[in-house]
Amino acid sequence: EAAFSKIIGESPAIKKAIKLAKTFAQSRENILLTGESGTGKEIFAEAIHRCCCPGGPFVAVNCAAMPRDLIASELFGYEGGSFTGAERRGRPGKIELADGGIFFLDEIGDMPLELQPVLLRVLEDKQVTRIGGCTPKKVDFRLIAATNKDLYQLVLENKFREDLYYRLSVLSIHIPPLRERKEDILLLSSHFMEHYCREAGRPKPELSRETIEYMLAYDWPGNVRQLKNAIIYAVNVCENNVITPQDLPHNITLDKVRQKLYPSDPTGDNIGDLLRISSLEKTAIETALSFTNRCVPEAAKLLGLSRSTLYRKIKEYDIAL
Repeated sequence: EAAFSKIIGESPAIKKAIKLAKTFAQSRENILLTGESGTGKEIFAEAIHRCCCPGGPFVAVNCAAMPRDLIASELFGYEGGSFTGAERRGRPGKIELADGGIFFLDEIGDMPLELQPVLLRVLEDKQVTRIGGCTPKKVDFRLIAATNKDLYQLVLENKFREDLYYRLSVLSIHIPPLRERKEDILLLSSHFMEHYCREAGRPKPELSRETIEYMLAYDWPGNVRQLKNAIIYAVNVCENNVITPQDLPHNITLDKVRQKLYPSDPTGDNIGDLLRISSLEKTAIETALSFTNRCVPEAAKLLGLSRSTLYRKIKEYDIAL
C-alpha cells in the first residue's frame, strides 16, 4: 500500500488503475501506461518501481523532450570517438543505467521509427550494444512505457511498429483523465494545498462553495497537472485565506463553466444542462462526504448547506452514508 500512497483518489476509475498496477507489479512483463498528458503516468511508474524493485534504479527518458538526433545515444550509449563530439571514454546509455531496475520510457509514441527495431531487439535479447561498439552488454531491466497517443492508430498509419506495439502492450493500464474522476478533485486539491502551504510556511486556505462548484463543473483538459498548478496559483493570490472562483487562473474559462452551472433558460433545449447540474451536485455531495469521512455536519459546512438540506439531498440522490 505504501508504494502507491502518492496516488491520491477514491474514485472507481483511479482505484481500478491502482489495482491493475499492483497486480502487474508482481509480474516481470513490460507495462504500457496510456492516458492524456497530466494524468500522472510517471507517478504510476514510480509506484510500480517502489513496489517491485525498490532497491534498483529508476531511469526515465522522455522521447518527446529530446532532440531527435540525440535519442539513440541517450538510450543505447556510445563508445569513445564514435561520432563528432563524443566523449573519449564513451558513455553508457539510459538502458544500461537501468540495469537491475525500471526503465521508464515516456511518450514512446514519439520515438523515431528507425530506432524502434533497435529497442525491440534489446527487449528480446536483454542486451544492448553501444553506438560504435561491437560487444553487446547484458542488461536486466523492466520497461514501463507511457504514451498520450493512440499507439494502435499509429500502427495503422505506419508510424509505429506493430511488433513493438504488441511487445509493449501485453500488460496495459489506462490512467483516467480528471474529468472521469471528478470525485477526486477535492481530495487532490486538499493534498496540493497542504503540501504547498507546508513547504511555503503559510496557512492552508479554504475553497468557497462557489469555487467547489466551478472546479467540479470544469473539465480540466490538463488533468491533475493543471489542477495542481491552478491550486498553487490560487493559494498565492487569494485573500482572507479563502479561494474564490476569481482566484482561479484565467485559462480556466469561468464564463463557460458558469453557463454550464447556471443556464439562463431552464427549459427546452437546456434540459440536458439541468441534468448535468444534478449530476454535478450529486458528485459534489459524494465528494464532500468522502472528504469528511461521511460526516454529514462537516460535509454540510464544506458545501455551505444546512444539515437538513444536505440530508434531504442525500435522500433525494439515494447516496449511501
